[in-house]
This record gives sequence, C-alpha cells and structure tokens, in this order.
Amino acid sequence: MRKSAAAAVLMTAATTVLADTFPITTETMDTRACPTQSAHPWCDTTKSRADRINSLIATFTDEEMRPMLTARNTQGAGNNNISRLGLPAYDWGLNCVHGVQSTCVQNATTKEVFCPTSFPNPNALGASWNQSTWRELGRIMGMENRALWLAGAREQGSQIRIGLDCWSPNINLNHDPRWGRNQEVASEDPFINGLYGAAVTKGEQVFAGSPYIMSVPTIKHWDAYTLENSDGNSRHSFNAIVDNVTLSDAYFPAWKNTVQLAGAKGVMCSYNAINGVPTCANPLLRHVMRDVWNFTGYITSDSGAIGDIYEQHHYVDGPTNATLVALRDGECDINSGSVYESTLVDGLASGVIPRSLVNRALFNSLGIRFDLGLFDPVEDQPLWHIPITEAGSAANIAQSKFSTMESMVLLKNEDNTLPLPKGKKIAVVGPHYNATQMMVGNYYGQICPSNTFDCVVSPADGIKNANTGGSVTTAMGCSIKGTETTGFDEALSVVEQADIVVMMMGIDQTVEGEAHDRATIGLPGVQIPFILNVTAKAKSLGKPAVLVLLHGGWPSLGPALDASPAIVDTFYPGIYGAPAIAATLFGDNDHLGGKLPFTAYPADYADEIVMEDMGFNTAGTPGRSHRYYTGPVEFPFGHGLSYTTFEMAMPKPASTTIDCDDSGSMIQLSYEVQNIGKVTGDEVIMIFRTNGMTGSTGLPLVKKLIGFERVHLAPGEVAKLKFTVDRSSVTDVTDAGDRVCSPSTNHTIVATNGVTMTIGTPISVTSSSGSSGVVIAKFPDVSFP
Repeated sequence: MRKSAAAAVLMTAATTVLADTFPITTETMDTRACPTQSAHPWCDTTKSRADRINSLIATFTDEEMRPMLTARNTQGAGNNNISRLGLPAYDWGLNCVHGVQSTCVQNATTKEVFCPTSFPNPNALGASWNQSTWRELGRIMGMENRALWLAGAREQGSQIRIGLDCWSPNINLNHDPRWGRNQEVASEDPFINGLYGAAVTKGEQVFAGSPYIMSVPTIKHWDAYTLENSDGNSRHSFNAIVDNVTLSDAYFPAWKNTVQLAGAKGVMCSYNAINGVPTCANPLLRHVMRDVWNFTGYITSDSGAIGDIYEQHHYVDGPTNATLVALRDGECDINSGSVYESTLVDGLASGVIPRSLVNRALFNSLGIRFDLGLFDPVEDQPLWHIPITEAGSAANIAQSKFSTMESMVLLKNEDNTLPLPKGKKIAVVGPHYNATQMMVGNYYGQICPSNTFDCVVSPADGIKNANTGGSVTTAMGCSIKGTETTGFDEALSVVEQADIVVMMMGIDQTVEGEAHDRATIGLPGVQIPFILNVTAKAKSLGKPAVLVLLHGGWPSLGPALDASPAIVDTFYPGIYGAPAIAATLFGDNDHLGGKLPFTAYPADYADEIVMEDMGFNTAGTPGRSHRYYTGPVEFPFGHGLSYTTFEMAMPKPASTTIDCDDSGSMIQLSYEVQNIGKVTGDEVIMIFRTNGMTGSTGLPLVKKLIGFERVHLAPGEVAKLKFTVDRSSVTDVTDAGDRVCSPSTNHTIVATNGVTMTIGTPISVTSSSGSSGVVIAKFPDVSFP
C-alpha cells in the first residue's frame, strides 16, 4: 500500500491509534441509501431523476425537512439522518480551499495513516498561471474527498463525518491588498479567477467515463465580497454599493465562466449586501445564476449569513421572514446556521413560508446527492470504490510539490545574485526562518498525522538540507509585527560569520485572515528597519543577501525593495514550501517561472483609496488592479524573472479584423517562444487588449487580460502558441452594464512575458451593419417579488 510522505514519517514510531486521527470505518458504505434490497420508489433507477427526487420529498414530515436544509447537521438530536427512510446523515460544509480539510484516518490493524494532500494556498497557485495545474488540484481534491469520505474521515476540528461537497474554490477578487482573505484567491483579475474556478471545478466534479460527479465544488462567495472589518464595517453588515458597470466588468465574469464553462454544481452566497439587499436574499443571485446562466445546482449560505439578513442588515423583521426571503428571492437552498431549522415548521404551518419554496430547496439539494450517485447501486460505480491509498499518495504529493515549484516568483535578481552556490555558510534570519504552520496559510486539513506541524520542514531546515557541504546558522532578529529591536544584534552577528544571507520575512495569520483585514500594507513592525540593517551589513562585507517573502496580501517593501539585491516571493507556499524555496535559491527549480497575479502597490496606496469603495475604476481614485491603475508600483501585475533567457517572435496573422455583427468573427494570433539561455525554465506569455471604456464616468480601461499560457522549455527548445481573439475580447461596458462591441481602430493586442518581451498587434473592430455598437450581453433585468 502506498504511504503519504507524512504517513511515512510517522510510521516509524506509530504503534497505537493516534489522537485526533480517526480509525478507518465502513460506516459510509454500511449506512448508504438504497441498498440492494430497497423497494423505495426513489431507489428505482428506471424512473426519471425528477420523479425519484419528488417521491422522496413527498415522504418527509415538516419536522424532517428542517435538518435536510441545514448544513453541518449530522450530530445529536434532530440531525438529518432519517432512519425510517433509510436516509443516512449527510454533511454539507466541508472545505477544500487548497486540499481536503479533513482529518487523517488510520488503519487500526496496520497502523498506517492516510492524510489529505495539502497544496500551496490559492494566491500561490494563481502565481503559477497554469490551468493544467489548477485542474489537477481539483481532480486530486475530488478523488481524496471520495476516498476520505468512504473511510469515515471527519471535518478537521470536529466530529462531523465529511460529505462530498467542498466549499471552494474562492473566486472572489484580490480587490485590495488589505483584504484579509487574499491568500484564498488566485488573482486580482476576473479572467484569471474565472479560469481558475473553472479548472478546479472541472477537476473536482468530473470523473472520466462516469455519469456521476465525483465531488461538489461550491464556488464562493457571491458576490462583491472583499471586505472583512475595514472602514468601520463588518462583513456581516456591510452594504457593498456596486453599480451595473462594475458588476458586469469585475464581479460577474469569474462566476459566469465557472458556471458556464465548468458546469459548477454549488454556489455559496456571502454575508454582505449588494445595494441594500443581502446577497442570500437578493433576486440578483436567483435570476443571474439560474435564469441567465442556467445554473442547475444547489446554493448554500455562508455560515450565519441567513441570520445576518435580519440581525445585521435589518432587511426584514425576524428569522421567519429571513427564511422566506432567502428561499423565495435568493433561492438559497441550504442554510449554514440555525435559522431554517428554527423557523420552517411554524412558517409552513402559518403559511408565511410556502411549501413550494421548501420543496424546491429540497429538490435542488437532494438532486446533488443523486448526481453524486448516492441513491444508485454501488457495485458498478467506481466512485464508491476509491481506495484510501488515494489520500496522500506518492503521485498526489509529487503534484503538490510540483505546484509549489511552479508558484515561486523571482521578483528581483540584481547582478545575478541568484542562484546561490552550495557548500557555503548561510545565515537564515528573520521572523519566518523557522516557519512551519505559517507557511500553510489558512483553511487546511490535518497536515501531519500527529495533528501538529512536525512533518513540515522550516525554511532554515530546507536550505540546510539542500546546502550540500555547507552549513546554516539562524537568528530571528525581529518578530512579525512587534516593535522590539533587541534581536537585531544577534542577527547581524550571524550575518558577519556567514558567506550568504537569506532573510525570511513577511506576514501571517495574526496580521491578515478571515474576519481580519489589514489597515496598512507595508511590512509590519520593524521588519523594514531589520532588512535595511541586514542588507547594509551584508553589502559592507561583500556578501550576497536574498529577501524571501511569505504572505497573502502584498506586503509593501518600501526602502527594503532597493536595499535587497534579490527577492523571491513564495506567498503561503504550503507544506512543501521549504524544499521549493531552497531549490529556487540554489537553482534546482527547473520550473521557476511564476508571475505576480496581482499588482504590488507601494505602501501609500492604502492612503489613496478606501476599502469600502468596491469599484475598480471609480473617478477620483487611483483605480484598482492592472486594468485601471496607472500609478507607481513596486512590481507590476504579471512580473516574474527567470534564470534563463527567452525570445519571442510572431508570424504575420492572416487577419486583424473583427466584425461585431458576426458571432464567429475572430483573429488567430501565433507566437513562437524559444529558450535561448543555458538552463531549463518556464515562461508565461500573457495576451492583453489595450484601451477601452468601462462606463462613461469612470477611469478608462488600460488593458484587459484575454489569454495566457505557461511553457516549460529546455535550452534551445521552441514552443508554438496560438491565441484566439474574438468579439468578446474587445467589448466595452456601458453605463447600464451591457457588454457592447463597438467599431474602433484604437485597439492593440499585446503579447508579453510581463518583463522584457512585448509584441503589439494593431487590430480593427468593424460592424458590417454599420452599427455604432452591438450589444453582446444585456445586463440582467432583476425584479423583486
């Protein structure tokens, strides 16, 4: 049987069942719905899906409906196990942000432990710019979710046996570097987030050759949710004022792509309101998702969001009315919280809550369980027979390590400071020198069988392990956010005795996180003075110094930027971060080539725009993201260097004209990328459309990402890339929120690696009908009941 690396570490000493690690059980199989002998009509596979679901709904009492529409309700009295119908408990609420967030499980006989594979945080995964990597992340999480579910794993930190729906991916935008949850999202760009969401969703849902879905990714958080506790607001009561222009331009695209390109089966609505209406009770959710984009899955609230409708937003009076508007207006099927459970019986009896609304919510949510194959014979369903050896398998761990390597971004390399030579005495200093848990970020399952972080290698140890023939000395120097400088002298002493200096700096969950935004974006505490002292000492002694960053939101470097000869960004790199950092520093990372998926603003950016401004191109502000911001940056969106050199060429395209009236009109652009350097490496080619208007009163569009591809090339190797530019690539957004294709000769398609290579191709956008603007997509017309 295959062991995970973490399990292998433990198995040398394990002789008993470990605390916090659950024994493998057959409970899931033993208590399944519709065993072979069942005569229930909903178990009859000759009937239609709808008939089977409706026959099951018809058997529920009002009391039984309550727990069926409540997330994480599998324990204690009133749980959603309906034994008289042979319906087992089912948990809605597992998270899979960068790995299945469950416990490990242990074979009680062999003592072998199986843990979920943990990947880098999504902000690091976004830096890979690799759709194949994202899809493989989804596939592994879907397979491991199945395996761990079958084995009886619990949600991490609870006794709840996991279900098969994953509350992820998070496809919100990195709207501002202060947002506490930037670590959970791939990018500031709606196009990237849409492709990230679609790739992870396809990977998680699709099991080749099966009519059933493997797992249920639940994309979150709908919508305009990028504030935790800033500007005197709480996410539970925040009213996001967002015009049609910004919804159409920024907040809708990632959701539309994930729903329509990947067929997402789950959606989570958020705590905030949009334009005065809580998102879970907002007709925008129902109409756009179900009517416009043809979403056919289930919708859940974030935990406590239904209660927020009346308690925080004061949108309606009391819990019963909150249940009504959530079910009726938002079509929110599952309540993570207690509001549905406490109000459904009386609400149905009084007529305040129509039974048709409850039945529809039951149909949508039960339909997902049918789609998972939970009511069909299991003998010929491969998904019912995924072995537990899938969890933490050697192949899955190898993919996580590969993803970590890809996510490393070389921001600066003055005088070819990197790669470092091995066999030297290296000083590893700074508050993250010994990081383990801090590298993993947030929303993780049981990382190590011991339920500690003893299987995670620290950066200092990772460098030590890779530094063949050399040595490593360490000193913290300063804390993450403290003001004490007494540790400077010890660190400077270590620097004096070393040949090379590596500074491990950044932020952690005490500075940013869920429910916790940053007020400023600079490196906190005395980290910048510490970097300046260390780099000055190293420079005076002629020793190379490298700055390595760990973070979610960008930590502005200020004067530390110029003082540091080389800078590597690792984001929250995850359980295998330390070996990847070491490989990158020593030139052993053949897949170095990540690019920033956000704009690295200077510290004073936070003084120029408030968090509660949800716009991206609001007049009178500097704007947000590479699409609208034109001010100074520490590093631009898409920036990332390499240890090798690439060259790009472009054959002349056959056509450079797009007809707005022709839905099939497109331009094919081809590029050749060659590695002309001496080492193997990766490059990312990004395709932008320049110039455009987003509404008539906001800042003009600077550029819009419309394509990208990552290539891996050995020295001398050439990759041929093709990109399609169609009319959706050149649309503008009107004040009404409509997407319009307008004739223009002012567009250029720019191919770039984000650093030195750039090829611009002017194109013409015409209208064969002579129209001044062809509406490609109307903004949804939402009416309230």
